[in-house]
Amino acid sequence: MEQVLTRARALLRRPAVLAPLLLLAGGGSALILLPLFGVPGFELSLALAIAVGLLGGGPGVAAAFQERRIILGQEPRPPTAAIPQSQGAAVGRALGTAVLLNIGALVPPFLASTVFAWLRTSCDPFELVGFYPMLTLPSAVLASASGVLCGFKARRPSRGVGLHVLLVLLSLIPTVWPIIAGPQVFAFNHFLGHLPGPLYDEALVMTPALGWFRLETLLWAWVLVGLAAALLDLGTGTLRRAGLRPWALVPLVLPLAAILFLEVKGPQLRTRMTDAYLAETLGGVRDTEHFRLHYPRGKAREDVDRLARDMEFRWMQVHRFLGVAPTERIRVWLYRNEEEKQRLVGAGRTQYAKPWRYELHIQDKPFPHSTLHHELAHVMAAPAGSGPFRVTTRLGLWPLMGVIEGFAVAADGPAQGDLTLHQWASGMRRQKLAPDMRTLMGPRGFYQSAPARAYTVAGSFLLYLADTYGADKLRALYAHADFEDAYGRPLDELVSEWERYVDALPLDDTAIARAFARFRAGSLFSRACAREVARLTESARASLVGDPEDALERYNRAAALQPEEPSFRLGEAAALSSLERYDEATDVLSTLASQVKAQSVTAAEVAMARADVETRRQQPEQARKYLDEVLSLDATPELTRTAQVKLAALDSTARREAIDAYFQSTREELRLLMLTRALQAVPHDAYLNYLLGRRLQQVGSPVLAGEYLQRALADDSLPEALRREALRVKVEASYLAGDCGAVRHEVGVLPDFGTAFKATAQEWQERCDFEEKTFRGPLVPRQAFR
Repeated sequence: MEQVLTRARALLRRPAVLAPLLLLAGGGSALILLPLFGVPGFELSLALAIAVGLLGGGPGVAAAFQERRIILGQEPRPPTAAIPQSQGAAVGRALGTAVLLNIGALVPPFLASTVFAWLRTSCDPFELVGFYPMLTLPSAVLASASGVLCGFKARRPSRGVGLHVLLVLLSLIPTVWPIIAGPQVFAFNHFLGHLPGPLYDEALVMTPALGWFRLETLLWAWVLVGLAAALLDLGTGTLRRAGLRPWALVPLVLPLAAILFLEVKGPQLRTRMTDAYLAETLGGVRDTEHFRLHYPRGKAREDVDRLARDMEFRWMQVHRFLGVAPTERIRVWLYRNEEEKQRLVGAGRTQYAKPWRYELHIQDKPFPHSTLHHELAHVMAAPAGSGPFRVTTRLGLWPLMGVIEGFAVAADGPAQGDLTLHQWASGMRRQKLAPDMRTLMGPRGFYQSAPARAYTVAGSFLLYLADTYGADKLRALYAHADFEDAYGRPLDELVSEWERYVDALPLDDTAIARAFARFRAGSLFSRACAREVARLTESARASLVGDPEDALERYNRAAALQPEEPSFRLGEAAALSSLERYDEATDVLSTLASQVKAQSVTAAEVAMARADVETRRQQPEQARKYLDEVLSLDATPELTRTAQVKLAALDSTARREAIDAYFQSTREELRLLMLTRALQAVPHDAYLNYLLGRRLQQVGSPVLAGEYLQRALADDSLPEALRREALRVKVEASYLAGDCGAVRHEVGVLPDFGTAFKATAQEWQERCDFEEKTFRGPLVPRQAFR
């Protein structure tokens, strides 16, 4: 060790060695001033892994050349180095020197970020600290080993550094190829670290796959060092070109065998993924005219049939919107849940498509699948795309995400919940939340914006262009985002035209307030301690029912980190209420109410939470006061409906027990039982019939659901908000029951509830028309559950 320290001190006197180490230490420390880098978490760890993977070879080269000079007597041998030389000892000392210098340069950024997080932020410095050693240290060791090998090989230090950089570049081939040619979106690189998946998956965790891969990194370092020791000629201080004795490579058999084993077991260890392994893991396969569906083994046959029809219906819609379609069969990979998708391909909550492979990856959701249409649009736009990835690119390689994602949102249709895409964009602009479209359509603007905002306004803009100028010009635009070439007009003029259109849309104050509530969250880079908060909220939601004490602690922490976000205080109050600490819950909500009184949607959410607390503490009159406040705010259709139902429970003892179970129980059978028992006492109650019909529809009994919903609609006392929802669910239930005649009748007599509602209802009729033409009729359930 003393010899290594002596050699390290000698190298630090050389500017060519000191400069990259100072860049690594100083530059890494300066990164703490950027968003997300102020803690020793994933972002800082990845940046330092990349830096040490590239720069760390320099000290290795310098250490090898220093050792060569000592071997050849060109440099005085330190007194402690009087022991006889050997190949292994010389290489070992060079490696130890390089590793010491590289790891030493990684210490200042770690300390700087830790101190910065303690003194300047409220973030927990150690929330994701495990990423730092797992990403940086193996990269430092491998870069050092690579530098040592290249240093002994090259005639000049500059050539040694060049050889190291060449090795790093070559390492990108096994990193990038599985992403291009395979289903995964995660990436592992021995020199540069690990990308777990899309940016939108905010709650990161360390997985066993990372540990296995870093073990392989260290094994490769062993191989490089062993190769250098086996080839080193002490007479020349360089790697021998010939005369290598086979036994010198025996020590490399073990690490090479271990590397081979890890590579073969890559899909099982999740360090890479293949189509064959993924198909075997999911188990189910269904072919249709345009698709091959891979689905989880054990999924109900009726559900698979319905999804297969849904895919063909969405194919027809996208084909009609774009005007072209790929001739290749499209593969759809369906996963049981986001945990399985994260484990297998690296994207949990994020659904994604690979247009160049004509495939998309989604997790199972209730019919109709909420993201199938969007992801399918990405794939079906491939014939109009450019470059090797068949998307909108600049210079064939740089993707323009504003156009790519905006197109998919536009293809998804005008209805986005209870408002249209243009109405959401208009509300966002009136709240000064909309990103500038002129930068959003460029190479960087999309990444700098909050995702929900960027997707929505980009989709509105491209939908406007499609409706106004037609699909041909939209296809021409999709290749390179050249607005001048596609439309004969510059982007600025087209954006101004779209802005005038959406700004002129009639929009009431309620819709504008809804836009603020939906899009108020900023981007990942603008939120304090974003990674930690994402993990806190995800785990708090999971534990709220089973362990409210744990949920309370996590919500408290999240609220302290991001006090401007009211949802954490709402979660805190819910946890306190579950613990029967009603006074504390009331205090939290009272304080929050005074803070958000200017935000009608959030104010209504707070009033609803206060009503729930009062209901649980058996104070019906207080609960009624807060429910009336929710109705007076008229914030969202969901809140209005919930308030009306809960007020109905306060008005009738026959309803109260059943409605309380409906909202508070997590057991589906108890909800259905309580509603059924209550209806035995008051069989024509509009509220109970509505709730039971809605619930039966959600649990997969559309025939029975339609009967109860019809009873609810027959009662003129049912409030308009509930009537509107009952009509929507009734149309859906009629389709799922296979009764297209009822669908057409119900759609034909629907009241005017707005453009978005009409578009949603008409899509069910469109499904009926499509299925009667394509499949000779709708899919009829095998069981009516009568």
